[in-house]
Amino acid sequence: MPAPSPKPPRGAGLWLGVMVLLILAGIIVPYGLLGGSEPGLGIAAFWLVFGLAVAGMILAGVARWRDKP
Repeated sequence: MPAPSPKPPRGAGLWLGVMVLLILAGIIVPYGLLGGSEPGLGIAAFWLVFGLAVAGMILAGVARWRDKP
């Protein structure tokens, strides 16, 4: 009889959903909403905030990482 698969950690679905939204924002915002505008601080500010958000999500994901013995 196979062992039951472990349940994902609490909050994993929320974390994954936010990551999907960040990935979509990384595609839609610069190439859609900001694509026709002149290069400027708006695009740089978006990438700065986007990068900080992704880094924060990675830190949140690995902060609760536990190896099962």
